Amino acid sequence: MKKNYEELKRFLQSEEQVLKEQKYYHVSKMQMDDEQIITSYPNQEVCQERFVIRQKYKNILIPKHRHEYIELSFMLEGELSMEIEGKEVCMKSGDICLMDRNVSHCSEVAKDGIWMFNILMTADFFDTIFMYLFSEDTYISNYIINNLYSQSKKKNYIFYHLPEGSFEERVMEQIICEYFMEEQKNMGKITACLILLFTEISRAVGKADEKTIKQNNSKIQSEVIEYLKKHYRDATLNSVAKELCFHPNYLSSLLKAETNKGFKDLLFDIRMTEAANLLCRTDMKIDEIAAEIGYANEGYFYKCFKQRYGESPYNYRKNIEVLNKGQENL
Repeated sequence: MKKNYEELKRFLQSEEQVLKEQKYYHVSKMQMDDEQIITSYPNQEVCQERFVIRQKYKNILIPKHRHEYIELSFMLEGELSMEIEGKEVCMKSGDICLMDRNVSHCSEVAKDGIWMFNILMTADFFDTIFMYLFSEDTYISNYIINNLYSQSKKKNYIFYHLPEGSFEERVMEQIICEYFMEEQKNMGKITACLILLFTEISRAVGKADEKTIKQNNSKIQSEVIEYLKKHYRDATLNSVAKELCFHPNYLSSLLKAETNKGFKDLLFDIRMTEAANLLCRTDMKIDEIAAEIGYANEGYFYKCFKQRYGESPYNYRKNIEVLNKGQENL
């Protein structure tokens, strides 16, 4: 472990390498956004590569800023104070900090002896990592999902320590050394290592937070159902996921685990319930009701309604009318 890192440090200490990296990094990538906060929009290097690792440079002051990509900071050696969303944190050897998009942050000037790396990932690259983390009960990925990835509007971050000599630390070593020291870095290997890293972090911390995770899942389920009740006409899995800031695959997996129903089944139930309400409480024509709840084909609506209630919409309405008249005569 230490041997590989010592070789890496010697490689990065090459004056030519450091000057080249620093010059490239400071080619006017930082600017003010509409809220007068320094940002990296646009960052062509990260957008094109989708995955970039930068060494934290020494004796250079970077002002408070934020990014349009996800950042994972890893402190290999030393200690450094950072400010993240107005809160001061101290990064020590073995610490990692995973920051969502648009999290404002800065740090004190790094002095000699500080070895810190910033791993930058676009949202779509981050998605590919989490597609491998879904399981039957979804708990492996839930810690990160519930605390950061699904809450992008809240600008969250996750702080975690990699114990010295741990499996997670060895995986992080493989990521950094593969990126910097191999002439032809293997992104397949790096991606596999990231999957292992996030799996171990999620497993370690998620078990301790299982009660909160279950509460969050129940809340998410309620939010989905409430959204579908308001937007059943044109709701899709992608539109709901976008509204609630989730990846569609994750949302589908979570709903299946919580309700034993897929997204289409939930939407079907809500549409049929609304169709029955409209048949009972309005004089709308059946083709109008079909269109109102999202069915362009009236024949298909008839088929779905009969599947749900065992009779056609026409007979359902007639039977309700007979029932209501019978109650009025009592």
